[in-house]
Amino acid sequence: MARDGLIVAVVASILMLCGADSANSETCDGRAVDGIRGLSNAKALADGSLAGKSKVNINIDGYGRAYHPQNGKAGALIHLCNAGEVFLPNGTHYYGSESNATCAGKFMDDFAKIKAAGWKNPKVGAIRWFGILGEDSAKVGGQVVKGVKPVEQADGSGFFVSPTTLADETVADQAVQARYVHPLRVPAAVIGNQKSLSGRGIVMGSFGVAYDPTTKRTVPFIVGDFGPRIGEATPALARSLAGLPVTDDVTRNNRYAGQVDTARVVWVFFGKSGGTAKYKESREADATAAAKAAFDKWGGEARLSCVASAL
Repeated sequence: MARDGLIVAVVASILMLCGADSANSETCDGRAVDGIRGLSNAKALADGSLAGKSKVNINIDGYGRAYHPQNGKAGALIHLCNAGEVFLPNGTHYYGSESNATCAGKFMDDFAKIKAAGWKNPKVGAIRWFGILGEDSAKVGGQVVKGVKPVEQADGSGFFVSPTTLADETVADQAVQARYVHPLRVPAAVIGNQKSLSGRGIVMGSFGVAYDPTTKRTVPFIVGDFGPRIGEATPALARSLAGLPVTDDVTRNNRYAGQVDTARVVWVFFGKSGGTAKYKESREADATAAAKAAFDKWGGEARLSCVASAL
């Protein structure tokens, strides 16, 4: 039967791996690569895939209960300060998350003032939203600020839309939260928006695998969003690596479960050799199946063990 979920578009030429071939130097060793943000000991393998080590920080973007104007009081998992950069009329700007004091104090004060002024009043300021879907632009302090009006979800819940770059393009309304990759259910990773990655085919919808040598767990994933660096994962990916159940019951108390603060986790991005996929919100489970299939084609556990030992 034809699948209407993730349709894996595997490139025509895939390196054929099997048996002893998956353990030879061609498939395991690689040349050192510099400048990949967040990835240490980075190596480009013979088939174009990229391997290295990094942390696991939790990224909950894509979740419908991530951000709300009333923060934790409304049940939001993440404080608004983590989703915006404030630009003020005097030309200064700051990230809301730069400190706990800024987050709970200055940022929320400026948020209230900027909202009351209509989000883009140059005499008051503006917020560039990056964890929340933002519309429109404003010129503040001589700088053009984009994405200044936060979009509320179409369901009327009062929560803001938390987007991911990978999305179900068949859902035309960007205010529908279900359009985006569900981070509590889909093992997905973040990459930096770098030409050194896109040139290798490491793009939205491509695949990879993460391995934690401490827990001895391996989790194939799909690339679902851009971020500042490699080393961010959805709760579904982080919890799986830690041996915790994948669940929708994620609260403010356990939202960071599975986080790894040292660069011990092996990350492999298959790039062009693994193909890419489209995302369909009605078939979330297909993301996991497609990532697993890409991992098997890449060489599976045997090749991963060899690559990990070479890092």
